[in-house]
Amino acid sequence: LQTIGPFKDFTAIIGPNGAGKSNLMDAISFVLGVRTGQLRGAQLKDLIYAYDDREKEQKGRRAFVRLVYLLANGSELHFTRTITSSGGSEYRIDGKVVNWDEYNARLRSLGILVKARNFLVFQGDVESIASKNPKELTALLEQISGSEELKREYEDLEEKKASAEEKSALVYQNKRTVVMERKQKKEQKEEAEKHLRLQDQLKALKKEHFLWQLFIIDKDIKKTTDDLEAERRNREGVMQELEKFELEASKKKKEQVKYLKEIAQCEKKIAEKSSKLDKNQPELVKLNGETSRINSKIKSSRKELDKKREERRKHSDEIDELQKGIQDLAAKLEDLHEKSRDGGEKLPLADSQLTEYFRIKEDAGMKTIKLRDEKEVLDRQQHADMEAQKNLEENLQQLINREHELDAQEAQMRTRQKKIQDTSTKNKKELADLKKELREMQDKHRDSRNKYENLKSRIGEVEIQLREVKADRHENERDAKLSQAVETLKRLFPGVHGRMTGLCRPTQKKYNLAVTVAMGKFMDAVVQRLPPQTFIPLQSVRVKPIVERLRTLGGTAKLVLNNCTFDPVLEKAILFAVGNTLVCDDLDEAKVLSWSGERFKVVTVDGILLSKSGTMTGGTSGGMEARSKQWDDKKIEELKKKKEQLEKELEELGSIREMHLKESEASGKISGLEKKIQYAEIEKRSIEDKLENLKREKHIIKEEIDRLKPELQKVKDAVDKRATVISKLEKRINEIVDRIYKDFSKTVGVANIREYEENHVKAAQHMAEERLSLSN
Repeated sequence: LQTIGPFKDFTAIIGPNGAGKSNLMDAISFVLGVRTGQLRGAQLKDLIYAYDDREKEQKGRRAFVRLVYLLANGSELHFTRTITSSGGSEYRIDGKVVNWDEYNARLRSLGILVKARNFLVFQGDVESIASKNPKELTALLEQISGSEELKREYEDLEEKKASAEEKSALVYQNKRTVVMERKQKKEQKEEAEKHLRLQDQLKALKKEHFLWQLFIIDKDIKKTTDDLEAERRNREGVMQELEKFELEASKKKKEQVKYLKEIAQCEKKIAEKSSKLDKNQPELVKLNGETSRINSKIKSSRKELDKKREERRKHSDEIDELQKGIQDLAAKLEDLHEKSRDGGEKLPLADSQLTEYFRIKEDAGMKTIKLRDEKEVLDRQQHADMEAQKNLEENLQQLINREHELDAQEAQMRTRQKKIQDTSTKNKKELADLKKELREMQDKHRDSRNKYENLKSRIGEVEIQLREVKADRHENERDAKLSQAVETLKRLFPGVHGRMTGLCRPTQKKYNLAVTVAMGKFMDAVVQRLPPQTFIPLQSVRVKPIVERLRTLGGTAKLVLNNCTFDPVLEKAILFAVGNTLVCDDLDEAKVLSWSGERFKVVTVDGILLSKSGTMTGGTSGGMEARSKQWDDKKIEELKKKKEQLEKELEELGSIREMHLKESEASGKISGLEKKIQYAEIEKRSIEDKLENLKREKHIIKEEIDRLKPELQKVKDAVDKRATVISKLEKRINEIVDRIYKDFSKTVGVANIREYEENHVKAAQHMAEERLSLSN
């Protein structure tokens, strides 16, 4: 056992760390009935001192604390609390076991309130009390003073007071409602009477309108009947013409069948002719070559004919000159006679020698006749072969020339084909680019048209919304000036955020009136960072925290804050304006929340405000409905800006007609390029067909050249061989003639008879011929 005390009226326990201050406080708290959770230990056994863990785990360990209280009459009162071996707690007063209630009641009778702990000041309690707010201090004072026991009775009386105030407010509200309904009924009566008058006027106007419609319909019926009759007559004429045209069409169909048969036969003949033409194509090419050669000869013959005609013209001119020179010829003939006489004197041959010459010549001719005949045959064959060689050479040269022409044509066509191919490739690339551009343009135009229609529709919707928003003109002018002033403040002072109506919005339109009532005078407040005058200072404004359980009350009850949309930065300002105010759809639900149990500030969607004090104000007739329309001011401004933005976007889209023109222009270019490509393809196929024909013709010409070259070479070889034979024959003939004329040649004095014939005989013959010519 350890005895501590006695304790005076005020005792402070001090000492160094580990001296046992907390143990003493725990012992005092334990004996006064403080719960284990407020002491140092999870269970009572943890409070019993143990040297080590083994001793701590021993069973049957007990401990107790006894408090000796000295009464005013000098007697002692013993309070004992024991930790039993089972770990429970046992209370005794003067050694008698009692329960906790008796134990606590006896302590309470002595002014010791265990729950309030008004007799113990633990470490940190002074600081804790100093940091309490007035409300918490009040609660602590009520607990210490014992007035907390009267709280239930006070709350019951407060609830009865609230119920009475509610009944009073309801009576007052009913009175106001009756007055309003009376006024409303009077207005409705006047409106109904006006409605009846307007209905009578409407009936009269409708009657007149329907009569006018009947008149117009009757007039239209007459006109339509006349038109129908005229159309019927016209239809009869058209039907007659139709029958005539059908009869004519029947005849034409018969003729068409006849022509189709003829066309089929013609096509069959054309196919047969085409087949024959393909078979005769090689011969045709050969004939074309022959024709080309003949045409070439005709051209050369025509040139020769022109030349002969020119010579004939010249000869005609020469005849005239020759006739003039006949006298000169006579003189020349005389001179020739004189020369003949002179030449006759020079010739060594006599007439007998000439006679001998001709006799020998005749004899030589008889002896060489066989050789001469053979030579003549060979000469004829040689001449024929030489003509054939000439023709073959001409034909070969013409074929070679034609081959060169075909090569030139092929090169030209290849160049043209390449040019067409390059142009076609370029056009195709340009066509693909244009088509891609057209598709992009069409997509862009389609998007632009859709956007244009969408923008027009949205502008129309905005205009309808602007027309639907109705407010008092004076109020609009006032709000416009106020908005202008706020905008100026926002521009001059970056810390100014704007009016409350511009910073947040009810999540649904039905909450407009409720949020208006909940905000009250703060609805037009301006939120900024500094705290002058009626502005809400965003940085230093003090707000009560949101009671989180109000978010889950159920029913239609919601926090007004949760029904507003705003920037999270402005949450403190919005919370300052609306606080923990609730909004409900129904008045009865609002009454239950506001006036039953814990009281809340509640507002209905109709604008009725129920305060914690039990008052009920507001409603649709309290002027709040008009103020609630201010929530639409920002919407109106946003709609106007939106309309301006949409009109600007509409203007930036440009004219739809210009889009159509650009699209038509691109389509025209594409059509032109497609035609160019189509014509190029046609020309390309034509060139390919021509190249194929050229290829076939070149092949035929090459075959013909290959055929003519061996034949020409054969003819050349034959001519050369025959020329050698003819030369040998001439040599043999000359040897025989020289042997026969040997004696005669010696007599005349020449080496051989050919020398004589070439000199003297030819001269004599030439003189005779010249004489004969001049004589003629």
